Amino acid sequence: MQYFNHHYKYLSFSVNKKNSDQNWVSFFSRFERENTGFVNNLSKKHPELTQSQFKVCVFLRSGYSTKSIATELGLSIRSVESHCYRIRKRFDLNHTINLATYLYSIS
Repeated sequence: MQYFNHHYKYLSFSVNKKNSDQNWVSFFSRFERENTGFVNNLSKKHPELTQSQFKVCVFLRSGYSTKSIATELGLSIRSVESHCYRIRKRFDLNHTINLATYLYSIS
């Protein structure tokens, strides 16, 4: 799997961290089964994503709100908003394109 080859250090790091990170691994496993191809395609299309940015993308694709993402990742709402802003810049999306809509377009 492209994700595990490209992001192996991130997954290994998450497994060894605190309980919330174990929840991430469990959530991500379910997400990947339900969204076959998304993780691989996102990793191929945007290999420059940081671990946090990748997680925000997965949560957005799952329909989480900014507030919910902040709670799940233990971040402030403003931090999640900053991640979204930086992701949009990396993806070169103009202000009229919704980030979640763009992520849904990646199959």
